[in-house]
Amino acid sequence: MSKHAATNTRPRPVFIEEEQVKQLLDWNEARYVIEQAFVSVSNQARDQAARFSDQPVSSQPARTFVQAEGGVLLCMPGFVGQHRLTSGSSERFSTLACKLITGFRKNASIGLPSINGEVFVFNSTTGKLEAIVEANHLTGIRTATASLVATDHLFLRPARARTPDGTVSIQLGIVGCGFQGMMHAIGFVRTQAALARVRVIRLWNRTPGRATQLKDILTEEAKKTDSNYSVFVCDTVEDCCRDCDVIVTATGSSEPLVYRSFLKPNVHINAVGAGEYHHAELAQDVYDKCQVYIDHQEGARKELATLRSTIVGEVGEVILRENRAEEDSLLPKQGGISVFQSLGMATEDVTVGRLIYEKYLKAQDCSD
Repeated sequence: MSKHAATNTRPRPVFIEEEQVKQLLDWNEARYVIEQAFVSVSNQARDQAARFSDQPVSSQPARTFVQAEGGVLLCMPGFVGQHRLTSGSSERFSTLACKLITGFRKNASIGLPSINGEVFVFNSTTGKLEAIVEANHLTGIRTATASLVATDHLFLRPARARTPDGTVSIQLGIVGCGFQGMMHAIGFVRTQAALARVRVIRLWNRTPGRATQLKDILTEEAKKTDSNYSVFVCDTVEDCCRDCDVIVTATGSSEPLVYRSFLKPNVHINAVGAGEYHHAELAQDVYDKCQVYIDHQEGARKELATLRSTIVGEVGEVILRENRAEEDSLLPKQGGISVFQSLGMATEDVTVGRLIYEKYLKAQDCSD
């Protein structure tokens, strides 16, 4: 537990604004705490006798929506117990937090973001509010990082294990070049050393100008990261998906965009967008042939109730079973299509919020 959490001497909660979040939040550190969030949910879902005592546990109720005049308030509370912030660390944290998000579509007409969010981090022993973290950038990274974690454990790790030097390279397709499409593309670029070298990125957006803007951003990212990948803006979704190893769909489409004929036999898809329902972007002929993985069963029962496909299990359960001979593997069949159906969950915000708060405290201690 944080030394500040133990003494609880701060007179008022700290406020960590967006620019500070951008400076404090590292992609690879976020990747580890998102893994902890996944594992905590799956470990908690096990029968008590089958839980792993060395792994975190969690509690998160269903998210709630409050309708307001002109907008909506989304509430996502959660608790993650005995989680780590860095791999190999002996220090454990128990974190209680709640993310509040407002969505007001008309804000754009007055020059304000249509979506705004904050994560409230509480002392898990006393319940005292310790920090308020602006959460727009946080949400972007945590959602993209959830896809990175799923891609790694479901697709890239098995691929690396089959290569002599333990490395792989990928062609990446981004269907939808808005904020989440951008964050996913940057995330794959920033984590190449740990996951896979990106050799090609293909982009599609309903309005081509947005894809061109993302191409410019990724060209600058290549310079910053000393990367050697090519970026193409595609006229069609089919062209965007062609020959891709990993695909991200991040649109608001309520109609199918990606069909089986667009895909290689062996491909991983991160389905992130949410139109009328969470599984609108992929055609039924994709779902007929793929294996679907989710972040949490409770959310899937509600938000994927009409999905007609094989849901294999939670990504956290895949991680829990890795390197445990007594546990049957849940990995996808080699040479097939795997889909991570990303719903988002409070535990992700809980662990990322704690990471940012602890890094903020360390930065303050260093400056004192």
